[in-house]
Amino acid sequence: MGRSVFGLLLGVLLAASCQTYRDGQTRSVGELTDDTAIQAKVKTQLVVDKVVDGLRLNVEVQRGVVSLYGTVASETVRQRVLEIVGSVKGVRSVQDKLQVQER
Repeated sequence: MGRSVFGLLLGVLLAASCQTYRDGQTRSVGELTDDTAIQAKVKTQLVVDKVVDGLRLNVEVQRGVVSLYGTVASETVRQRVLEIVGSVKGVRSVQDKLQVQER
């Protein structure tokens, strides 16, 4: 395989391995891997917590910024969610888009 063909294939693979954000920016394979790891850690911590019903929450991560969506039962639960997310290594900031719905 010639160098030009190898270079072309490498470029195609690298381009295919990037993910595009909603705002049109792209993130590298490393950024995608980091975000995926952070998302998995956050979601796991939320699911195993006895106070938080983590299955009902959506977690998105973009370059270490965690966005939280969903409904929580009280302000106390919201604060617990924010505490958990803030303690996860790699989280740069948290966008709290949670809604409190008292039962």
